[in-house]
Amino acid sequence: MKLYSDQAVYDAFPVVVELPVVWGEMDSMRHVNNTAYIRWMETSRFAYFDKIQLRESGETSGRSGILKSVECNFRLPLTAPDRILVGGKVIDLGSDYFVMQHVVFSINHQKVAAHGRSEIVGFDYKSQKKSDFPASLTKSIRSLEEMA
Repeated sequence: MKLYSDQAVYDAFPVVVELPVVWGEMDSMRHVNNTAYIRWMETSRFAYFDKIQLRESGETSGRSGILKSVECNFRLPLTAPDRILVGGKVIDLGSDYFVMQHVVFSINHQKVAAHGRSEIVGFDYKSQKKSDFPASLTKSIRSLEEMA
């Protein structure tokens, strides 16, 4: 993924959150610990969920999404202080799953620090089994991605 500017991140992703890199996220190796990147991607994922009203959909239908897997590829060690842009978008959508792509872009370095993916599967919380997503949810995802 070639993103060379702040604006390119906003252009490439329908959901972008800006976060500070803080001293407490660094570890004994004097750079941000790997777990922080996963949390940052989670923050963008939940911002995306808010836009598509995933939680509200689950409250109405009993069916929502649950994280199946997450992966992260590290490109650049970050240190505090910095600010990052964390983007999220759906790159694959089925009736019972979707795959999100994430990027962590360092404002100080003007480079991608990490990129990753997460897979969310449909889940019926009442029966505790995998399920299709409500049609309204997949419609919301398609609508948000067409706007991007």
